Amino acid sequence: MPTPPNDHAASGRKLAFWALGALLLMVLLVGSYSLYLQSSMSQRAEQENLAANKSQAEMGALFVEDHQKRLLERLTAIASRNVFKRAFKQKDEEDLRSFLLPLLRPGGEVQSVFLANPQRMCILGLPHGAAVKTSCAAPQEASPWVSPLHEDPFRPGRRVVTLSAPIVDNDGSLLGYLGLHQSIAQWQGFLKRLTSRPGRTYHLLDQEGGVVADGPGDLGERESDLLSLAQAVRHLMKERQKPLAWLAPLPGGEFKAFAAAAPLDDLGWVMVVLQAYGPAMASSQAMYRNSLFFLTLLMSCLFVLGAVLVSRYRIQQKLVANLNREARHLEVLVNERTADLQESTERYRRLLEDLPDMVYEVDQDSRITFVSRAMQNVLGYRPSEVHGRLWRELVDPQDHAKFDQERTLAAQGQDMSIMALRHLAKNGEVRWLSIHSRVIENPRGRPSGRRGVARDVTAEVRAEKRVRELSGRLIKAQEDERKRVALDLHDEMGQLLSALKIGLQSLARKMEGEEGLELTKLIQLSQKVMDRMRALAYRLRPSILDNFGLAAAVEDLCESLSESGMIQVDHDLDELEMGRLSPEASISLFRFVQESLTNAVKHSGSERVEVRLEVGAKSLKVSVRDFGKGFDYAKVMLMSRNLGLLGMQERMALIGGNLSVKASEPGALLCAEAPLEDVNA
Repeated sequence: MPTPPNDHAASGRKLAFWALGALLLMVLLVGSYSLYLQSSMSQRAEQENLAANKSQAEMGALFVEDHQKRLLERLTAIASRNVFKRAFKQKDEEDLRSFLLPLLRPGGEVQSVFLANPQRMCILGLPHGAAVKTSCAAPQEASPWVSPLHEDPFRPGRRVVTLSAPIVDNDGSLLGYLGLHQSIAQWQGFLKRLTSRPGRTYHLLDQEGGVVADGPGDLGERESDLLSLAQAVRHLMKERQKPLAWLAPLPGGEFKAFAAAAPLDDLGWVMVVLQAYGPAMASSQAMYRNSLFFLTLLMSCLFVLGAVLVSRYRIQQKLVANLNREARHLEVLVNERTADLQESTERYRRLLEDLPDMVYEVDQDSRITFVSRAMQNVLGYRPSEVHGRLWRELVDPQDHAKFDQERTLAAQGQDMSIMALRHLAKNGEVRWLSIHSRVIENPRGRPSGRRGVARDVTAEVRAEKRVRELSGRLIKAQEDERKRVALDLHDEMGQLLSALKIGLQSLARKMEGEEGLELTKLIQLSQKVMDRMRALAYRLRPSILDNFGLAAAVEDLCESLSESGMIQVDHDLDELEMGRLSPEASISLFRFVQESLTNAVKHSGSERVEVRLEVGAKSLKVSVRDFGKGFDYAKVMLMSRNLGLLGMQERMALIGGNLSVKASEPGALLCAEAPLEDVNA
């Protein structure tokens, strides 16, 4: 029975009222949610800005403190060397200049370097010289020290920071101070290079609250007001004794600013970060406006979506009818192609069965679903005997960890896999197989297994292993012989030469005139022979390597080469725990550094070399970089007479490490990496 028109109209009005009510409710909900969203986003943005400024202050403080501590450590290292102390006590200005000059860098942060007596009066200054009565900033106590900001005594009108280290004699007495004047432009430039958000500014304050450096942002306030706020934040942090993050009022109390401070504990300095509230919250306000716009747009889309769905349903009905017709046509084509596919599959299977290498397929669980007849020739199993078994069961237990690691990588989406693993044949014999596999995808594009080829490389692996064993024995025998010769030179020849020198000295005291002078020349000659013999013993096998480890031996090698005047060697060496590096790895890495420095002196033409030793969680990396003319690495490796790089590569391979070379101009970079042992294992 047809519905009366009045009923249709009533139903339409009722539906319109429901739609209007739903629209009003949605508008109310969206408005309430937008207010909640604004409040929540503001609070979260404030917390994020406080945390970001605090993190920025801590990172800046950490960098400044680490940099200053490195300079102090360098000064302390120079001041503690016996050669330097002897030159200081003898007032040998030429030798002292040789120690001070490397601290100066053209256009660098170090303005001047000075030496002071125990009364803190300068006795030598570079590069400007120093009057004896000039006073240099230095601590009262004999300890490394960083001063507050003060006027440069050598350049009046310039502001600097002094870093000094005491020069303590072997008996504990204070000989004087070694120090340098650091330009504050160093830290002014550092603050300008910091990644800065809008409205953010930095203040680096010394022990007395003086401004070492500031910038680069602008809060829209006077510089004096910003400094007052920075000092107030510093005072508050000093009271709390920990890093501070605070939403502080700006002078006048009308605006706010994000303030953070972090101490430089060992220096007494403070890093203060200030950021205006408005620019800091600009991104949050923009995000809120975008969210509100998105909600409005979403409401509009919901109304449009209803109309689109209705029209879409009608279109889909027509598409389904067309698809049914096409499906019947495709069914005929599939039947025709199936016959061709069966013929091609059979031809492909016959080809696989005739290959000498094993061709296999496994599923997602690594169960064998197919393997060619070559399995019987390589491992002694018939294909039917291994069908359905886990491939891991064929792998030697010693290589299970490597196999599991490759499976994990494959599960994570690795497309191609190449590995060499030991397998157990049916008769118990161990066979090495080189396996190349690739992922198999199902029709949906998801991994369903792997397909690969396994080749028997047992003979090649055994031959390579034998060659490496012989090479390792040769290198070990060479190092043992060097150690024996070094000990013989040091213990036997050293004692004989010492006895000869003592005898000549005793005889010289009894002689006078020309005979005494001749004996004095013989004594000097015997001392030169002893020095050259010790140097030869050191090059053969440095005792410091066996007694104090790799880091100490490399440091001693770098300092010795720098003192020789042939080339300047800068070194940056991490601390290395004893026992984390095997003796074989230690001597191999030392020989790598020794050979690299020798090549740099002979061939690079560089005036400076950098040596770095970086200790990681599981490996140790040693790099040697020169700034010379470089060389053609491929050409050098083809030269049969060049055994240096080949020897380095062989040594690294024997200890399970690797060698990389970047030899393009300018300079060359050689890096050696070796595994570390776990001391907790």
